Amino acid sequence: MTTILQYTRRPDITFHISGRIDITARVAKALALQPGDTIDIARDTGEYYLYVKHRNAVGRHEAQCRATNHGKTCNNMRAHSKQLCQAVLKVNGNYLEARLPVGEPISHPSLGTALPIIIHHNIPNH
Repeated sequence: MTTILQYTRRPDITFHISGRIDITARVAKALALQPGDTIDIARDTGEYYLYVKHRNAVGRHEAQCRATNHGKTCNNMRAHSKQLCQAVLKVNGNYLEARLPVGEPISHPSLGTALPIIIHHNIPNH
């Protein structure tokens, strides 16, 4: 007997080689992301954390979040940062796309609210 769904876990954040970063509503809500916020990834004691670097940044910034849809109920976000994507893809070991889960939000002493990224667990695209 074989199952149709081999993997049921869906990614929380996806990094593309083009520099596009897709952020799910779950992650956006956990970090209280709003359009205009900028994100970054910090490494601390071997863990990688996604956090909001600047709230409501004025002007153009790298990794600045935008809503993927202009409707009132859109919670998915998208950001662009070739540098951030290349760094994640290099650590992940996949050079085209990294579809990654994140852990539960933590309160980091220097970052504020942050989400641990499970960086070595690439979720297959089926």
